[in-house]
Amino acid sequence: MPDPNQRIGLATGWQWFRAGFTRYRRNPLLLVFWIMSYWTMLGLLGLMPVVGDLLVAALAPVLLVGVWAGCRALDAEVMPSFTLLFSGFRNRLQPLMGLGVLHFLLTLGILALTALFDGGTLLQLMARSTLGVGTDVKTIDPDSLSLSAMLVALAAYVPVMLAFAYAPLLIAWRGFGVGKALFFSLVGSWRAWQGLLGLLLSVLVFGIVLPSLVMMLLLAMGISDTVVTSMIVVPLMAVLAPTVVSAFYSSYREVLPDNEGASPAQTP
Repeated sequence: MPDPNQRIGLATGWQWFRAGFTRYRRNPLLLVFWIMSYWTMLGLLGLMPVVGDLLVAALAPVLLVGVWAGCRALDAEVMPSFTLLFSGFRNRLQPLMGLGVLHFLLTLGILALTALFDGGTLLQLMARSTLGVGTDVKTIDPDSLSLSAMLVALAAYVPVMLAFAYAPLLIAWRGFGVGKALFFSLVGSWRAWQGLLGLLLSVLVFGIVLPSLVMMLLLAMGISDTVVTSMIVVPLMAVLAPTVVSAFYSSYREVLPDNEGASPAQTP
């Protein structure tokens, strides 16, 4: 178990990213299957009228706990079952769903707050792209977006994001209540902000910067867009998405080790 007194810096984020990729290489097919199943199930739920978006919000942390349970099983050198993805449904389902709904409502509240600065432009844009508002609504010009509104949204959402970052695992594996999980996640994330920033930079480098350079090089060589996409984008997503989720689990083990919060870890 990592030393809780160890300093977490920018380089630690790179170590988490590398550990995530190492775990991915142990069983890439299984991790890709879990991630694709996660996306597919949430996508299908989102197609449901009226309650689709709320169901997506409620079940996202439940399914994500299942993916992280698979990461923990791989660390234990146990051959995990495909059904481990659904382990969150057997352990603390109601608090996990409540956590997802709370995140959904807080996000809506932050978007509503931005309406005080831009007259609701950002709120309408997010509603069209995320909440499935009808296509008959007048198209919004991106140039009409207010910088002050976006800065307010960012400033308000960052603490929400940090509070919810590790909360699903604290609820599912340590039996924390929603409030306690949010508190410990916020404190742990704030304490490890340099490591999380380093992880974000690693994702940007390997997920955007390097692939963009390779794609520009291939396009300059006269290779068609379709071929470049099939060669770079599709394989990249199959590797990057599981690696990022796995890396985040590595960060959890170091940011909030088992003695944090004085509650024993539970088995998935």
